[in-house]
Amino acid sequence: MADETTPEDRGSITRAEEAVFRVIERDLERQGTPEAVLMLKHYVQALPEKVERKGPYKRVSFGMYQRISEYSARYSPVTGEQRSWLFAGFAERCARGLSKEQALQVATEAANPPKDAVLEVADYETQAGEEIFVARWAHVVDGIRVERDYIQVLVNGALGRVFSLHRNWHTVDESPSWR
Repeated sequence: MADETTPEDRGSITRAEEAVFRVIERDLERQGTPEAVLMLKHYVQALPEKVERKGPYKRVSFGMYQRISEYSARYSPVTGEQRSWLFAGFAERCARGLSKEQALQVATEAANPPKDAVLEVADYETQAGEEIFVARWAHVVDGIRVERDYIQVLVNGALGRVFSLHRNWHTVDESPSWR
């Protein structure tokens, strides 16, 4: 749609989208939920589908799309490596569905821990009223734990799915140097 619109059409689309959101915002305020307006454009998106000319007017048709779950990720600014991700859709209604061994296998496949990783935690924990399987590996080199290096995976046992992975890991430079 965007490739076939004229600059004049883009202006009409922008004004029409603003009008659509003003109507939604007023409805939310009338319903007594003005706080929802703050995050409205984060959860609802209007995508233009068609612009029709009707005499001196233009009719803009939109497809309205709602975000139903959050996916977020963090990347290293130096290497571009993915450091963490969270898919909130799999974090809902967590429970003990998998055995601890099965959940650890799911977590290990997602984490792919290096050989010098030492498993610290592999158990179900109650977090915010939900039963979540937590697997956490520490980075140990020659028997010494590397500060701030870890891999942590959260598993929804009811779904058998990983919903969060955090990795803070680096290769230790053991050569003598000024630090």
